[in-house]
Amino acid sequence: MKLAARLSALYAVLLGVTVVIVILASSIALVFELWRFSGDVMFAKHEEARILVDQYRREGMSLKQSAPEIVNALSGIGLRVTVFDLQGHYLAGDKTLRPHVLPAVIAAGGMQHFIPRLAKGRPAPPDPTRLEPLSLTYVEGGYVGFDPSLPLLLVSLIPYWRIVLTIGAAAILLSWFVGRLFAQQSLRPINEVSDSLRALADGDYTQRRFVMASGDEIASLTAAFNDAVANVATAIDHRRQGEERMRQFAADASHELRTPLTVIGGYIDVLRRGAIEEPRIARQILGTMSIEKEHMRGLIDRLMRLARLDSEAPPHIETVDLAELLRNQCEAARRLDDRRMIDYSVEGIETVQADRGELAEAVWNVIENALKYAPDAPIHLRATRNNGHSIIRVSDEGPGMSESERLHAFERFYRGDQRGEIAGTGLGLAIAKRAVQRVGGDIAIDSAPGHGTAVTITI
Repeated sequence: MKLAARLSALYAVLLGVTVVIVILASSIALVFELWRFSGDVMFAKHEEARILVDQYRREGMSLKQSAPEIVNALSGIGLRVTVFDLQGHYLAGDKTLRPHVLPAVIAAGGMQHFIPRLAKGRPAPPDPTRLEPLSLTYVEGGYVGFDPSLPLLLVSLIPYWRIVLTIGAAAILLSWFVGRLFAQQSLRPINEVSDSLRALADGDYTQRRFVMASGDEIASLTAAFNDAVANVATAIDHRRQGEERMRQFAADASHELRTPLTVIGGYIDVLRRGAIEEPRIARQILGTMSIEKEHMRGLIDRLMRLARLDSEAPPHIETVDLAELLRNQCEAARRLDDRRMIDYSVEGIETVQADRGELAEAVWNVIENALKYAPDAPIHLRATRNNGHSIIRVSDEGPGMSESERLHAFERFYRGDQRGEIAGTGLGLAIAKRAVQRVGGDIAIDSAPGHGTAVTITI
């Protein structure tokens, strides 16, 4: 059974229990009030009994003859009536009814003898009949006994119960329908969340968000669902991007490694076919194979570094001294080319929060790119502060890049159209970009033919 049906049934049951409690409580109160009222009724019946007996006597009927009619006339709601003669013999009415004062009245010789005895020591009242017991009254020729009956009182409540039960049944039925509507409306967000979770389990990672105006438990549930779906969508997106990077990495790596391996394999075949017997040719082949070997080793080394930067391991953020970093980079570049001018400067900034190793690798790859493609041109390293950001700028005065080369410079394995015989892997700027991105920074390149190249790292 669905939760909405169970809730609506619960509403109906609760209302039914309430109706039953109300009926029982009201019935008990009514019985109690009727029982108290029966005393007044019996007192009034005394006078009515005398009037009826006198009426039937004037019509020539004895008490024995008129007893059944008297019983019918005096019987009322919750009241039993029995007629006795002067000797206490039963004449008509309820045979089980025999007032306990009746034997005492008969033994006293009549009610007129019984009443003074009850009031001994005191003068008789003006109307001795008012001292009659409620359960017995004297009439000419006999007595009429009265007794309130609880079963008769309960039977008299049947019309009341019928009306109240009918109203209660209608109210219960109505509460079931209304409760079902309210439950369905209240549970609608839960059903929508369930449908979304089913879709999520089936592989549909489209992010669905639910907005609830109220601040109840269902709103908390939908808020938790929104957070969970957002985290799942982010994780799936990161996973998808990682898989895409891995596929691209494998494709690019296999493509770039195929060339040196093909060259080496071809020279090995040449040596096997007899070139090894020619010392000059063999030395040339071995020299070329050594170059290709070094190229392949450098390519593999850079691929490993790029794979490490593509991993999910977070960078180790620490305080980096920019002056020390740029000085070390300049010294390393001068050791490779001590003929050109390579300088650095730091203005308005001393430290930056970054991964020391990855930031140094990013700057070095930019410098190495300038060493290769801007021969003999000065290289300048500058660190400044701008609008709360740390800026590291590496510029050269070389030949610059075309617009097409500039737009594709950060792509993996891209080396440009004018690379000539310059050795390289096309991964330097890609490694620099990935290293900067891992600390939440940005890298941009500004270049034009004949105007040099400037690479800006913003953290």
